[in-house]
Amino acid sequence: MAMFPPCIPNYYIKKYSEKGQNVLDQFSGRGTTTLESCLLGRNGIGIDKNPLAYILTKSKVETPERQEIVNRINELWNMHSGDTADSCDLESVDWKIRMLYSDYTLSQILFLKDELKWREDSVDAFITALLLGIMHGHSNGYLSISMPNTFSMSPNYVKNYIEKNNLEKPNRNAFELLHKKLDRCYQVVRVKGKVYLSDARNLDMIDNDEIDLSITSPPYTRVIRYGDFNWIRLWLLGEDGKDIDKRLFCSGSLSEYEKFMTDVLKENYRILKDNSKAVYIIGDVKSRDKGDVVYNLAEFVWENCAKKVGFGLSSPILEDRIRDSSKVSRIWGETKGRATETDRILVLEK
Repeated sequence: MAMFPPCIPNYYIKKYSEKGQNVLDQFSGRGTTTLESCLLGRNGIGIDKNPLAYILTKSKVETPERQEIVNRINELWNMHSGDTADSCDLESVDWKIRMLYSDYTLSQILFLKDELKWREDSVDAFITALLLGIMHGHSNGYLSISMPNTFSMSPNYVKNYIEKNNLEKPNRNAFELLHKKLDRCYQVVRVKGKVYLSDARNLDMIDNDEIDLSITSPPYTRVIRYGDFNWIRLWLLGEDGKDIDKRLFCSGSLSEYEKFMTDVLKENYRILKDNSKAVYIIGDVKSRDKGDVVYNLAEFVWENCAKKVGFGLSSPILEDRIRDSSKVSRIWGETKGRATETDRILVLEK
């Protein structure tokens, strides 16, 4: 959700850093900046508080050997041995999940949910990322009934969609689809990165003056509910989408946003080397209660947060004119809420 195109970090990584240097993304999301850094020969470092984002980024820049992944999938398949979970086990699963999968498929998903130790093991983390990618969608490459989107619509919307279209839950083999997903997407970066499941305001794992360049896209007040829009995948990780949104920054208050971004920038300033840059991609948002008023959050962050922390403005704030159809606000059109089509690029200097 709300990703920016790879060409943006690619440009600034080349412009403001050299091979072998450390490039940080404090809100790594699906890992775009961290991956681009590694592809360009930098040491990509990703931080995110959302476990889903952590796994997606980790799978791209801390990728295990392919044969290790193949062996582990086969090991799990043999452990499961085709046994179907008893009806009691399945009936204990929330109806919101049960409506998506056949008993055959759900039994395999439950087994993998219990067995994959994604927090401790990089191979299991990669397989978990593969599984997250096939949890739901609209083709036979996914485990679920045919879904209208690969982000999670509300449970009631999905329930009505199933009933309206008379959908039947397919029997799909999770282990077979994991192998197919691996064949489609496996690649290894030349320079491995590092990813942490942590808060952007508390980067104790990084020393003072360690980072050569920071590129990130922070939250834009309460525009995207990252937990709610991924409730199915977060269930696989043992998390509740609404709980995740409570743990992440998700407020429409400008005063709360100012405090949050000031803390983020303070930590960023601490870990950046002198004369290095921090690039922030921040979208404009509409006011909650002032009609058509639109806030230029990039300007707001510069004037109210970055200046106070000690940053200088490296160049005038730029408007991102790329009209990338993958941007959520552009997909949803008139249903996009307070999101806008305008992103701005704030380049700060320590």
